[in-house]
Amino acid sequence: MKPVERDLLILLHEDRYSEQQIQFEVKQISDMLTHVETMDFIATATEVADCNKRRVSSKRTLLEKAFGRKAPKPFEFIIHKN
Repeated sequence: MKPVERDLLILLHEDRYSEQQIQFEVKQISDMLTHVETMDFIATATEVADCNKRRVSSKRTLLEKAFGRKAPKPFEFIIHKN
C-alpha cells in the first residue's frame, strides 16, 4: 500500500524524547490511522440517513455513493454511530 501523506499535530515535551523516538511514534500513529481509515471500518461506524426516501442505511454501496458525491444531496446525512 502506498504511504499516505498527512499532517499530524503531536504535542510533547522535546526534552523528554529523542528525534528517533519522535519519528518512530509518528510512524506508528500514521500506520494505525492508515489501517483504520479503510472503507470497511468507515462503513461499520457510519450510516446514511436519507430524509427524502425516509430510510437509514449502513450499506457499503450507499455509503460509497454518499462519500463520492461532489455536492451533497439535500436532506441526506452521513451520521457517525457514536
